[in-house]
Amino acid sequence: MIKTAYYREKSVAYGMSHTRLKRILEFIPGDCALRVLEVGCANGRLGQEIKKLGHFVAGIEISGQAAQNAREVLDEVYVFDIEGEWPKKLEEQKFDLVVLPEILEHIFDPVKVLRDAYRVLQDDGEIIITTPNFMVWTNRMRFLFGRFKYEEQGMFDFGHIRWFTYSYLKEVLKEAGFKLIKENHIIFPGKLTKIFKYWPSMFAFQFVIKAREK
Repeated sequence: MIKTAYYREKSVAYGMSHTRLKRILEFIPGDCALRVLEVGCANGRLGQEIKKLGHFVAGIEISGQAAQNAREVLDEVYVFDIEGEWPKKLEEQKFDLVVLPEILEHIFDPVKVLRDAYRVLQDDGEIIITTPNFMVWTNRMRFLFGRFKYEEQGMFDFGHIRWFTYSYLKEVLKEAGFKLIKENHIIFPGKLTKIFKYWPSMFAFQFVIKAREK
C-alpha cells in the first residue's frame, strides 16, 4: 500500500519534542498501574516513558520496521493500518488509556478511528490526543498574506490529510462518543502560556487534550 510505503521510513525516523512528551506525561498518573495503548507508537519512545511510570504499554504501528524497534521497549506491538479492521486479539482486550499522539491529522476518518479506540477502552477509560492547530495565529498571518506550501516536516507535512481547529476537534470527539475533560495545549509563544492558554483556538500551536466517554 502507498500509505504503508510512505510511513515505512517516516515512522522509523519519527521524533517527539520534549514539550509534547512532557505535556502527555502530565496527563498520566503514576500512582496506579494502567493498561495503556499507544496508537502510532513509532519506535516506542513515548511508550517507553509511560512504562517507566509503572504501566503496561501496548503499541500500534503501520511500519513493520518501526514496530520491530518498538517491541524492544514495549510490552506488545500490533502492526496494521488503523483505518482498516483492528485485529480481533486487540479488540478483545480492554485498556484504561488510549494515546493518539499526532495521529488524527494523518487519517481520512478520525471519527471511525476514535470509535475503534472507544471499543477497546474500559468503561471508565480515557483517551489522550495531540494534533496541530491549523488556525494558530502564525498560520492566520501566513494565509492573510497568501503564503502556503507543503513541507517535508511540520504543520504542512505531506502526510497530513486532515487539519484541526479547536472547534472541529471538539466536534469530532463528540461525534465519536467522547467529551473533553482536560486541556494542556502547547502555546506559542511559550513565554506567554499563562495568559494565552485561555484562547487555544488562536494561540495553541498543538492541541493536547484528554477525553472520556460522554
